[in-house]
Amino acid sequence: MLKINKITPETVNVYDPQDNLLGAVNEYEFLDLRVQIKEKQLDGYYVIHKGEKVAINKNGQIADWPYDLFATMGSLYAKLFKP
Repeated sequence: MLKINKITPETVNVYDPQDNLLGAVNEYEFLDLRVQIKEKQLDGYYVIHKGEKVAINKNGQIADWPYDLFATMGSLYAKLFKP
């Protein structure tokens, strides 16, 4: 028998270069913000993940992606494709 597991999407707080909180975003919203940062070539934006500052460069990339930041989808895919 299957059961529906309720999965609450992870969120992180996003900050602008002046350290103003823009709000909490989920994985999809975070990806959209990264695209906007790249398109506008903005610098200085970051998120706080587990107390650590995670910088987003002007190309929307994260140099040192924390292994557990937005990891739910990857973990589920790993289980799905596990032999």
